[in-house]
Amino acid sequence: MCLIEKDEKFLLSIIESYQEEAEKCRGANAYLAGCVMLGAALEASLLGMAKCYTEEVKKTKTYSSKKEPNLDKWNLIDHLKVARKLDWIPSELPLNKVARESGIDPDEALKYGDLGYFADVMREIRDMLHPGRYLRIWSGVKVTKKFLETSYEVVELVQDFLLKKLEDSIRQEM
Repeated sequence: MCLIEKDEKFLLSIIESYQEEAEKCRGANAYLAGCVMLGAALEASLLGMAKCYTEEVKKTKTYSSKKEPNLDKWNLIDHLKVARKLDWIPSELPLNKVARESGIDPDEALKYGDLGYFADVMREIRDMLHPGRYLRIWSGVKVTKKFLETSYEVVELVQDFLLKKLEDSIRQEM
């Protein structure tokens, strides 16, 4: 189980800061910037979990395949793979595939509560900040208020599932 240490406390403050920045973006109708900030909050949340459950993470294929075992240097897709593999968030998305390449229909993902699918879509939206990726993958798509609102929902749901995992661990320790 996780003991809150210096890194985890700092990550909690970063998550709060990113979410505050997303609120400012929402107020300014800066939807892409808001999605980027929420994507960062999502990544920080998953990193915090990985640091809390390092021993579980070390048993995953994602961990063993990394040349760099330092969790702080992983990217969001690595953290999502681990979160799905360890059932921190529900997902049927095939591991090692991104949402748009998975063959999963968004309506089906919604019907079955595939949070991992939507977290990965959110990662793809967050990655629009890279102009080459935006051009190659999202050419002609404008990030709207709906993108931002969906990102808020995804982050909230992921954080709820992560919190449940932490609460279950505390119960087991008692």
